[in-house]
Amino acid sequence: MENIIKGKIAFDFIENNYRFVATYLTEPKGDALIEIYKDSNLIKEFLFPAYKIWNIQVHSSDIIDGLEKKSDEGLFIAGSDGLGGNSYNPS
Repeated sequence: MENIIKGKIAFDFIENNYRFVATYLTEPKGDALIEIYKDSNLIKEFLFPAYKIWNIQVHSSDIIDGLEKKSDEGLFIAGSDGLGGNSYNPS
């Protein structure tokens, strides 16, 4: 990912062999870098609005379930705004 300047780590935890790391970014402002590892291998990396990163932690079991099915379903649950919009962009 280009033009990213990392700041403070917001959280770093392991659940069921998956490690979730969220790092606040200085650039681009207002975003966080989310990294998901399985057995020490980076399997997902994406930008997410910093104000919503706690949804990643709250929905980690949904995310893991989706990843095990080779789906982003759990990430879409975490990114939902409840009104039909979503913060998760799988690009």
